[in-house]
Order: sequence, then C-alpha cells, then structure tokens
Amino acid sequence: MHTLILPLMQIPTHLDTSLVNLFLWLLLGLALLLTTITFLSRYRRCPSNRILVIYGKTSHGAAKCIHGGAAFVWPLFQAYEYLDLEPFVVPVDLKSALSSENIRVSVPTTVTAAISIEPGIMENAAVRLLGQSSQDIQNQAQDIILGQMRAVIATMKIEEINRDRQAFLGKVNEAVSGELEKIGLSLINVNIRDIEDDSGYIVALGRRAAAEAINQANVDVAEQERTGQTGVAERQRDTRVAVAAANATAEIGEAKANRDMRMESSGLDAEAVHAETDADARKASSRANQHVAEQQARNRAESAAQEADGAIRVAQEMAQKKAEDARAERERARLMAEIVVPANAERERVLIAADAEKQKAIRIAEGQAEATVVQMTAEARGVQAILDSKAQGYANLVKACASAEQAASLLLVEKLVDVARIQAQAIQDLPIEKIFIWDGGGQQGGLGSLGQKLMGALPPMHELAKQVGIDLPAYLGKAVGTEHATPEPPAKAE
Repeated sequence: MHTLILPLMQIPTHLDTSLVNLFLWLLLGLALLLTTITFLSRYRRCPSNRILVIYGKTSHGAAKCIHGGAAFVWPLFQAYEYLDLEPFVVPVDLKSALSSENIRVSVPTTVTAAISIEPGIMENAAVRLLGQSSQDIQNQAQDIILGQMRAVIATMKIEEINRDRQAFLGKVNEAVSGELEKIGLSLINVNIRDIEDDSGYIVALGRRAAAEAINQANVDVAEQERTGQTGVAERQRDTRVAVAAANATAEIGEAKANRDMRMESSGLDAEAVHAETDADARKASSRANQHVAEQQARNRAESAAQEADGAIRVAQEMAQKKAEDARAERERARLMAEIVVPANAERERVLIAADAEKQKAIRIAEGQAEATVVQMTAEARGVQAILDSKAQGYANLVKACASAEQAASLLLVEKLVDVARIQAQAIQDLPIEKIFIWDGGGQQGGLGSLGQKLMGALPPMHELAKQVGIDLPAYLGKAVGTEHATPEPPAKAE
C-alpha cells in the first residue's frame, strides 16, 4: 500500500499548470467575445428614412442627431431612438377666417409636412417630438397651420386672395414654414382646395369676370370679322390693280418688241442693199478695167479707148445710180426706223394708255356708282326709318284718341302755329308804300283800320279751323270788331 502511494505522490505538477492556463485563456476569449458582441450590438446604423437620436451623455448638447450614417452608443451612458421621416398630410378645415375687409372666408386646405433633416432643425425635432406618436405630431402641426393661415388672411383682401392665389400660397408658405421649423418640421406642400366666403363676394367676382370675358370675346370676334372683311376687300383691290398693271406692262412690252424687231429688220435690209451696191460697183469697175486693158492691148486704138471710156462712164453711171438707189433705200430705212417706227410705238403707247385710262375711268365710275348706291340705300333706309317712326307715332296717336277725326284735329292744331307764322310773314313782306286804300270816309275808314282790313284779307285762324271741323277755344284770340262789324271788301293792293 505504501509502495503504491509513494509513486503517485512523485507525479510532476506541470500538468495542473497547463490546465489552469488553458482555462484562463478560455475565459479570456469568452470575455473578449462577449465584449465584441456587446460593442457590435451598440453600434447603430441609421437608415435613409429615419433620424438616429442619441441622448444621454453626449458632446452635442441634449441630443445627437444622425441621418444617413452610423454611431456607437455607449452602454449605461447613452440611449437612442429613431424619428420617422415619412411625410404626413395635415387636413386644415379653415372656416370663418376674417379678411382685412372683415368678411369671413372659408379656405379648406391640405398641408403636407415631415420632420426636417436640416442641421439645427433636426435637434428641434429631437427635443420636441421624440417619443410622440404621429397623431400627436399632426395635431401640433394643424394648430400651428390654422393660426398662421388666419394671420395671413387677416392681412389680405378677398379679391387679392381670389385673384392671385400664388401670392397667397407664398405668404402661407412663408408664415407656416417658419413656425413649423421651431418644432423640427419642414413644409413640403400646401394645397388650397377652394376659397369661399359667407357673403357671396367671390361668386359675384366670378360672374363679373365671366361677363367681362364674354363681352371682350364678342368685341374680339367683331374686330376680327371687320379686319377679315377689310383684308378681303384690300386683297381684291390689290389683285385688280396688279392685273391691270400687268396687262398694261405686257402690252407695252409687246409694242417695244415689235418696234425693235422692225428696226432691226430695216437695218439689216439697208446693210444688205449697201453690200449689193458695193459688190456691183466693184464688179463694174473690174469689168471696165479689164475692158480698158483689152483695148490697150489692141494697139491702144482710139475707138477702143472711146468705147472703153464710154463703158467706164456707163459703168460709173450705173454704179452711181445703184449707189443713189442704195442711199435712197437707206434713207427710207432710216426714216422708217426714226419716224415711222417711233410713231407706231407712240401710237401703241397712246392706245394702251387710253385703254388703261378708260379702264380706270370705268373702275372709278363703277366705284362711284357702288358708293352712290350704298349712300342712296342708306338714305332710303333713313327715310324709311323716319316714315316708320312717323307711322308708328300716328298709329299711337290714333289709338290714344277716340277717333281718327280727333287725331287729325290734333295734328292740324299743331300746324296752326306754322299757318299763323306764314300769315304774319305775308303781311310783313307787303310793300306798305305801294298800298292804296279806297274808303268811303266813314268812322271805320282811314289808316286806323289798315291792320283790321289786312287781317280780313287773309283767312282767319278760327274760320280756317271751322272749315275742317275744329272749334278753337276763345283764348287763342280773334280780331277786334269782327263780331258786329259788317264785312267789307278787301283793300286793293298794288
């Protein structure tokens, strides 16, 4: 027994040390693994649609905001949360907002907003919106938007809001954006669905604008029709003038071409005659010289010489005659080219000008006739309108009277003033110095009754009215002494 124990007690201890070291290394590795896992679990990456908010002990104030990156969150000292960047729509049912004119306006609007990613504004969102639900954030934004929109509407008139909605939206964006940034939100869009007022002012503005647009459209249509008709008339006039000018130019060109052709032909004929005359003269001279040479070769006989001289003289006379004929033909061609041809051209020009003048006179006469027809038609329409107006007036007068005779009496009463004026003018135009009055010398005679006698010479107004069945009232006047005085013959006037 003692023999076995002794060898066991003699085993070396280096085996125990190795096991301890291995155990320690395992513990160290496990600690490192746990530390690495812990550190990796605290390293947070921020997605693009969120904001990583690290709060606790930070070097960036109350919170550190990270967008689109990553950061390590120290355990025990720091914590983290996320803010969602998805846009949200805030319905704003704004009613009975007072404008600067004290008219209540309803502006239903939808506003789209989201948490801002601008530096500084993100920190506002981390301070004021972290941990709140999306509904709580929308409620806060709705209160801010309602207040700012009421403030903007209070500074504008209804007509400005309705006419320039872009300016209204600009003011709303400016006012709302600044207030939303204070809580960390950014304004994305403002959509105004409609603008209404309790008094119906906007509806009246729309009706007025529609009426003005319709009236302007009618004016533009009438203006365009007038412009079109004027343009058509001007184009027709220009076409007729251009056609007449082209025809006149063509006829003048044809006359000039005929004149040039005749002149060229006459010149060529004259040159041909001149060439023939020269050739004949040269031939005659050659024959004469040859004949003289032959005569000289025949012993220079006198008879031969005389014959040769005679032949030469004859040849010269013939050549001179032909030359004179050629000169006469050339002179005739010259006269034809210088006098006859220009005269014919002038005659053609005069005929063309006369024809153009005749056409011009015809056109002017036609235009004057058309203008006269239009003027007389307009005058006839005016006379017709006057007659229609008179007929309508007479018809209304007949309807207003008990009978047609009464209407005629009223019309005649209107003309009595003209009758009295004509009678007065007739008496005024009488030459008093040439009037002779034959009177018996009674009490009613003499110059004292001259006016009464002149009045008796003309038909009295009352008698004239009685002839047509009208009894004039007494206040219209009558001649003195006509009731009991016997009528006397009218005075004789020269």
